[in-house]
Amino acid sequence: MHKPSTVSPANEESALAPEMARRKPPYDRVQNPTSWRRLALGTWAPPDNPTVYGTIEVDMTESLALIERLRATDGLHVTVTHLVAKALALGLRDHPDGNGLIIGKRLYKRDEVDIFCQVASEDGRDLSGVKLLGIDRMPLREIAQRLNSRVAQLRARKDREVERSKESLARIPDWLLGPAMRAVSFLTYDLGLDLSRFGIAYDQFGSAMVTSIGSIDAGLGLALAPLVPFSHVPIVVLVNNIQRRPAVVGEQILIRPMLTLGCTFDHRFIDGVTGARIASTLRRALTHPLERLV
Repeated sequence: MHKPSTVSPANEESALAPEMARRKPPYDRVQNPTSWRRLALGTWAPPDNPTVYGTIEVDMTESLALIERLRATDGLHVTVTHLVAKALALGLRDHPDGNGLIIGKRLYKRDEVDIFCQVASEDGRDLSGVKLLGIDRMPLREIAQRLNSRVAQLRARKDREVERSKESLARIPDWLLGPAMRAVSFLTYDLGLDLSRFGIAYDQFGSAMVTSIGSIDAGLGLALAPLVPFSHVPIVVLVNNIQRRPAVVGEQILIRPMLTLGCTFDHRFIDGVTGARIASTLRRALTHPLERLV
């Protein structure tokens, strides 16, 4: 009587090997990720952090009118991002307990209010940014002029500081990026060394970050941005699209242009009281921009 052949585990694995060898995983490695993504991959740890997320709803009727007036009278390309950056800076100036950073296990306060505005370049294939120094003291027109000029240089790849930083980053292999960024953080923040001669801008990111998807028709009602650990920035504000929605105005319900700001805080530095006070100043400045933004 013919006995059926048996397949041992080893033989079974061998029998499947040709089929397995022919399979291709349903994903491919990104060969040229953006510099921002490389930094994130090299420095972020698994989710175990003190991040707090929140939103601020702002009626932008008066702010949009101001933007149109400045564009018409001054010929200046003023955007919502410019107003948000200025309003956030005022919030930090009014409530200085929120203007600082964490180095190691210690908290530090900043002397100036500097805002880092993230900028998409190369048709959205890369992300970098511009830091505006002492922005709380700048008139809105000056903020728009400076940021527009730097953004034009950056997108034309003529911003020397940013290009040097990108070149330095490109020379670091992926496996070394995490240790390298931790070393840079230690040298610049813990030891206070200026590494700009090596293409590393000193204290590159300032008090807070502002990023925007307002010009992108992505269909997102709300987006929130994560903290960026190597930046030592405890606040990130994301500018979403302005949408016409019902809003309570006095005793009426009216259709208004509403802006939702996605706010991310490091709870180690920003507690609930300080965060709420900064948010209140920010919202008031955007709702009534003629009071403080111009």
